[in-house]
This record gives sequence, structure tokens and C-alpha cells, in this order.
Amino acid sequence: MSRSDREQTELPHAAGRASPEADTAIARSPDIASDVTFRLRESPSANAREAPPISVAAPERLSAEERYEDLGCIGRGGMGEVRRVRDRILGRVLAMKVQTPEARDATPDRARFLAEARLTAALQHPGIVPVHECGALADGRLWFTMKEVRGRTLAEVIAEVYAAGGGRLSQVALRRAIDTFLRICEAVAYAHNHGVMHRDLKPANVMIGEFGEVLVMDWGLARPAARPAGAPAAAAGRVELMEEAPLTRPGEVLGTLLYMPPEQARGECDRLGAASDVYALGVVLYEILAGRHPYDGSAAALWSALLTRPPPPVEAVAPQEVPAELAAICARAMARDPEDRYPDAGALAAEIRSWLDGARRRERALAIVDRAREIRPEIEATRARARALRDEARALLDGLSSFAPAEQKAVGWRLEDEAERLEREASIGQIEWMQVLRSALNEVPDLPEAHEALSDHYAEELVAAEEARDPRGAARAEALLRQHDRGRHAELLAGDGALSLSSVPAGAEVSLHRYVERDRRLVPEPVRELGPTPLVAVTLPRGSYLLTLRAPGYREARCPVLIERGRHWDGIRPGEGAPCPVRLLRPGEIDEETLHVPAGWFLSGGDPDAADSLPRRRLWIDDFLVRKHPVTNAEYLTFLNALVASGREAEAMESCPRLPLGRAASGPGSLRFVRGEDGSFQLGAVPTDVQEEPRMPVAFVDWRAAMRYAAWYAAETGAPWRLLNELEWEKAARGVDGRRMPWGDFLEPTWACMLGSHEGVAGRLPVDDFPLDESPYGLRGAAGNVRDWCLNAWKREGPRVEQRIVRLDPADEGDAGFRAARGGAWSTAPNLCRAAGRFAGKPGDRFGGIGLRLARSLPR
Repeated sequence: MSRSDREQTELPHAAGRASPEADTAIARSPDIASDVTFRLRESPSANAREAPPISVAAPERLSAEERYEDLGCIGRGGMGEVRRVRDRILGRVLAMKVQTPEARDATPDRARFLAEARLTAALQHPGIVPVHECGALADGRLWFTMKEVRGRTLAEVIAEVYAAGGGRLSQVALRRAIDTFLRICEAVAYAHNHGVMHRDLKPANVMIGEFGEVLVMDWGLARPAARPAGAPAAAAGRVELMEEAPLTRPGEVLGTLLYMPPEQARGECDRLGAASDVYALGVVLYEILAGRHPYDGSAAALWSALLTRPPPPVEAVAPQEVPAELAAICARAMARDPEDRYPDAGALAAEIRSWLDGARRRERALAIVDRAREIRPEIEATRARARALRDEARALLDGLSSFAPAEQKAVGWRLEDEAERLEREASIGQIEWMQVLRSALNEVPDLPEAHEALSDHYAEELVAAEEARDPRGAARAEALLRQHDRGRHAELLAGDGALSLSSVPAGAEVSLHRYVERDRRLVPEPVRELGPTPLVAVTLPRGSYLLTLRAPGYREARCPVLIERGRHWDGIRPGEGAPCPVRLLRPGEIDEETLHVPAGWFLSGGDPDAADSLPRRRLWIDDFLVRKHPVTNAEYLTFLNALVASGREAEAMESCPRLPLGRAASGPGSLRFVRGEDGSFQLGAVPTDVQEEPRMPVAFVDWRAAMRYAAWYAAETGAPWRLLNELEWEKAARGVDGRRMPWGDFLEPTWACMLGSHEGVAGRLPVDDFPLDESPYGLRGAAGNVRDWCLNAWKREGPRVEQRIVRLDPADEGDAGFRAARGGAWSTAPNLCRAAGRFAGKPGDRFGGIGLRLARSLPR
């Protein structure tokens, strides 16, 4: 769509010179000489034949006001404006061209408006914007809707390309620009083939879309071309307008002066035809080759030059060498006499195509690929320098406290700024590298060297997009990889991976379930039986799976696995040579409230929308057990009363939940639980909105109290129970595939106890509520209710990892620094409940949204 309707300045045409009014208009607008549309009229003479009446019958009125939602103005002109609208019926965004109130009652303007809509609608070509509907508003103004084109005009692209080249056009940029010009010619050739001439071709009326599409816009001055002598009134393929009456009277000149052929500038309507458009295309080609207009100066000087002499040869004014073939094509297209030009845009396109398909194109293409090969190492080196600077900056800033003076932090900030500059430089270099390779393919579409380099790049993009759980990016990268791959990445494109699995005991039967999204949740759906273990390199399509292992006398084991393109899920622990077997546990080793998380790999971090998410890493965690639910009020009361019964009153008082949010308060009046007559702790009425219930998760306990509970429970059960390491927590909550939430990637508040999950007062709810808040291992309440205190200190880089193996890394109990907490909470918005989110508090802090959950390691 055009950036605006043509601004029209009426100038009397006398003796081939512009009037003083024209120069005044140009003085008001300094750039009017480069791109302005003139309407010049001669005074009707006594011999002038009066034009027949013009039909202005409006199409059937539509309720455009109801159907289309106005999203704002895109551009305005003298006769109309273009607005962005949303079609409420079809749910799409369009552009709507609407007459101005002033043009509404002007019969010629209405006729031209209707002619533009009908003619453009009849020209169905990829290079011409499709028109969808036409009608009249309630106030009588005409309108029509069309596809909205987002992008830049050719004029902007030409200016940008020359600016990027330091005022010159590189050979690569030249070939790309000529390719764009060819597509313009092809669109106009289609119109010529259907008997239509544009009459206002110029770079401002050509759009280059966001995805490289080239569209010829603004057909408001288009008219049927003169029929060849002897042609029937309705030749096959010709566009026939509803009004056959002429919209341009003898002597009337419409168009843009800088792009008019001499016959159009003189008002010789009977000589206008396809060759007139060819002249305008020649001017466009001239601008591409020279980076400037063929003529310059005032309106009077332009007018005089156009009528009396040709422009200087393009090869004489271009800032770079112009291929002789292109210079000759440009000169012929801009010939003064229409008979000396190409007869139509199709003939011009054939000449341009011939140049692009020259015999030396492969030689030129290979030279371009060599240039791309030179660029790539520079890009990688720049990225490496940026990464090193970011690491240096992070190390420096992490060593400073939040209250350190800004002057100390400024050193790290400058390192970050330099890293950002280098990353931008690398990104620009990557764009240039891709443009170079694509220009090589413009020369030789099947050039293997260019396809190989691009296929390698898109293979990397595909893997990165899938790792980032970006389905759109992955689909785009895969489509482009398929376009460029010549067999090098066949295995990757096949999308298959392999699975190896062993178990203790051996011979466990394995069932395969694939996670499929149903109503925004990832649901494991049965696929097939894989048979008994061991499984060796079983081929599976890429995807996230749940394996269930069964053996007589053992509890069923749940083992999520992630099959990635061309990769082998082998279960081999770092530093070892054989798969680590999945251990099945007997009923006496694990109860119904305890879950087994088998040893293996999982994807940690990598969620850019999660609070303080760690970077994406593939890490190994050894076997551990974890309690299905967080510790409840009832379980915590048992602990407190056991302390009291054993004479540890002071510890019980320190460990009891307290009312205020934030840091711990002191005194018996702050206790969240009440004391019975016998001194025992009990649930009772406390002055809060939400009353405590036995199955609610306990909250308002600090990290030290959580550690006391874990130590007490370990002593009571004789098993080494403890708090979770935060990466253990993450694996138990997310599984192995890097999902954003326990149930998948969609943040649905009604599936977990978080803000917006239920009506009434926000607060904790019993742990049995929200059964959909469940991870692949069966962990409940990870996305809501309360977060869990973790064993380790909070560090920006996360807990200790050695050779990709997660270590427990317990915090020193005497350390007053921050402790890690993980999970969602009843008091926070869904985006703060993401499974990769990281939170922290001081050891003595108590919060209504933090509780605890227990885990223990299994011996190797």
C-alpha cells in the first residue's frame, strides 16, 4: 500500500513552463522537486470536445463502521487517507483507503477512486496488492480494503543501500537491487498484458515487504492502455473497467514530474501506452544505478529539461562502475520517443533477466561465497570477545554488594557496554554474511557451496530454537534448512533420535508415552510397548516422552526422557562408559507420599521470562527421593510438639510460624499456631483472613526452622532426609525437557494456587487441591501454594556443578547470606511461578509464601 495518496498541486500549463505558483509550492516543501505529483490543466479551448458524462454509481453500501475496527491512520493525501483496520468477521488486519470529505462530492475524484479499486482488484499478481472489498461509508465517502503491506519503499531502500556503502553501490547490492527491479518489471508486465498502464511508477510507489516481497502500489492513476489497431473491444485477458468514459481530459497531465515520459508531460493522451510506463521504469533503474534522479533543479528547470533534452548518461553520473549492458537498457527505456523504447514492461523484464542470467554468473557467485567465508571467522571472533567481556563483567559485578558505590560498578558496566557493542557488530556481520550468500544464490540458484553454508547456519538455528522451545522459530529454521540442504543434514531433518535404557533389576517392561499438548497441557499418551530392558539405540521420533518401567515385586518407575534431533539419550553419567540403570524400588523402600527421581540428564534454566533463570544447561543429577507434597501444618505441628515433649521449648518457639510477613517478629502474640492448656501447639483461631487447616502447607517458617525440621524428620525415620538442592527441585518440578511449568509451557492460573486461581480471599489451600499442578514425576504444588526453602545458598551462578554433575552444595548454617527458594506461591502472579524462577531470603526471614519440602539421596 502506498505511504500516502498523491499530494496534488494544480499548476496552469502554459508554453511548457511551470507557473509562479509551482515555485511557491516548491519553496514551501524543499523536497517537492524530487517527488511531487502535478496536475496540470490547459484552459479548455473552443475546439475542445466536451467529455461525456461520468458514471459514479457507488457500490452497494456496506456497514463498514460495524465490520471494521479502526486501528489508526497509516497515511494521508489530497484525495484520501489510508487507515489500518481489523476485520471483525475474518479476524485479520487490513488497510482501508477512504476518500477525504473534500473529495466525496467531486465527481471526477469519485470516479478515479472507484476506478483504482476495480482495476487493482482485477490485477491479481504477487507483485500487486490484492483488493478485498469496496463500499461507501454512511457519510457517502467511498472506501476499499486491501492487504496491509509492512515494509519500506524502494526509495528508502535505495537510500539505505547507498548510505551503507558509503555513497556507492557494491556489486552484491547491485545484483540484489536489479533482482528487485526485475520483480517490479514483472508486476507491471502483468498489468500491461492485461491492458492496463500505471502512469505513476516511482520508487515511492514500490514497497519492499518485511519478508522481501516486492509490490507495486498506488494504481490511482492507472487506466486501460490504448488498444492496438484492430483489436476487439474485449480482448482476451484485458481488464475492462465498469466506466469506459475517460477520466483524463485532453491536455490534462497527471503523474509525478520526475518520472513522466515527455508525451505524458505534454498532455498527449493519445500517445500514452505501455511504453510510457517503460520510461518511468527506466527512471527507477537510473536511480538504482546512480543513486540520484536523472534531473534536478526547480520545477521550471525540471519541466524544461524533460521537454527538451535527455538526462546525462547513467554511467557518467553513477558513483560506481555501471555494467554496460545495464546502462544500455536504461538508455533505451528512457528514449525520448515511445517507439524507440521497449514496447512494454515484459520486454524490459526479459532484458533485465538476460543480464542477471549471464554466462559468468557462476564465477561471480563463487567469488561471493569466498567473501562470505572470509566474514564468518571475524563474526565468531567478535562473539567470542563479547562473551569474554560479559564473563569478566559478571565476575566483577557479582563480587560487589548491591550497596557498593556506582563508581565501582561503572567498570563492570563499561565492560557490558563494550560486549553489547561487539554483539551488535556480530549481528550486523551475520546479516551481511547471509546477504552475501543469498546474493551468490541470486547468481547461481543451485550453487552447492552457498547452500551448504546456509544449511549449516539454519541447522544451528533449528537446534537453538527447539532448545528455546520456540516453535515458530523452529518451523522457520526447518523450512529454510529444507530449502538449502542438499543431504548434509538429512539425519537432523529426519527428526529422529535414539534411546538406550537399562534397569535394576534387568528385564523390566518398558511402556512408551509421548507428551502431546491437549488444551494447553502436555499429556502423556500411550505410544507402544518397548519391551524388556536393556534397550539399545531404539530409534524414536524427536519429542518428550514418559517411560514407565514395571517389574514383579517393585513399584512402577516413571522416567521422562527427551529425544532430540540426531541425538542419543544414552543415560551415561559423565566420566563413565555405560548407561546408568534406572533403579526400581520395592514397596518397603518407598511409600505412596514419596517420589523417585531416577538418575539422569535434564535441561536446567533457559527460561528468559523466569525470575533470575540460570542459563540453559544439560546437567546430570543422581538418584534421589522427594516428598510428593510440601510439609503440611499437621506434619509441622507433630515436629513442634515433639520438641516440646523432649524439653526443647526454646527451639519449638524459634521454629513456630509467626504472623507478620517479612522478617521474624518476637513474642508469643506473633505465633501463627496457638498453645493448648498442656503447652502443645495447635491450630486455632488467629487474627488473619485465612485460617490454618491441617492439610495446608506450612508457611511463615524461616530457613533455620526448615533445617531443624529436616534434621528432626531424619532422626525420626532413620533416613537422611534434608531440604532439596535447588537444581534437584527444578528437575523434580520440570522433568527433563525444559518445560516452563510442571504441566507444560502454558501459564494457566486455575491449575495451581497462585494469584487469579480462585475466587475469594487469596491464600494457601490444602495440598490436595489443584491436582493439575503435577510434574512428570508426580510432584504436586510446585507452581503454587508455597515456595520451598532449598538447601543451598543463593548464588547468581547457581549451586555447585562439577563436570555437569550437580553437587548438593549445602549452605553453611552460620552464613548470614541469602538462601535459595524455588517454586510458585499463592501470593504471586503466574509469571513469577515459572519452574526455572529463582528466589531468595535471609536465613531468618519468614514469608507467607515460603514453606519446605524434603528429599534424600539414594546411595549409588
